[in-house]
Amino acid sequence: MARKHSISLLLILPIISIAADAAAGPATVCSFLGASYVSYDYCMAVLSSDSRSSTADPHGLALITDDLALANATAVHSTIEVLLNNSSDPFIHTCLSHCRKIYEGAISDVRKAANATARRNYAAAEELFDGVLDAPADCEATFVAGPVASSPIVKEDNEFSEIACLGRAINNYLK
Repeated sequence: MARKHSISLLLILPIISIAADAAAGPATVCSFLGASYVSYDYCMAVLSSDSRSSTADPHGLALITDDLALANATAVHSTIEVLLNNSSDPFIHTCLSHCRKIYEGAISDVRKAANATARRNYAAAEELFDGVLDAPADCEATFVAGPVASSPIVKEDNEFSEIACLGRAINNYLK
């Protein structure tokens, strides 16, 4: 009789684990990320900004973060395009052209990361996010050698850096 119960228990434990994982919403996931990646408050603010997160499991939260990172990178690219069209300064134009290429690569890599997340290949997604974390710093570095005090997209670069870091953190949590 004890043997039947132990076999039944072994079959039930994975189901309990799956149910617990599915119940892990933004608060649970954000609390596991650790301050070395992103703060709990930032994680909660970002995930709460998307209505899908209230019912999403950890995998769904990673997909939501991927979507938000892609939207952010695309918005930075659009801002760069507007600034390029309005810039008459040759130095700023050169720097922004370089940033545009950087963000084109970042957009491509965030798309690849989203595809990897969708396939539950969290290690590949984390690696891709790790690479796109260089984009904002690389963009900002183009302005350092010149006569301008700072980049005209420093705020946008910082925002992308934060959301890409969150994407990296959530995929790391899931791998």
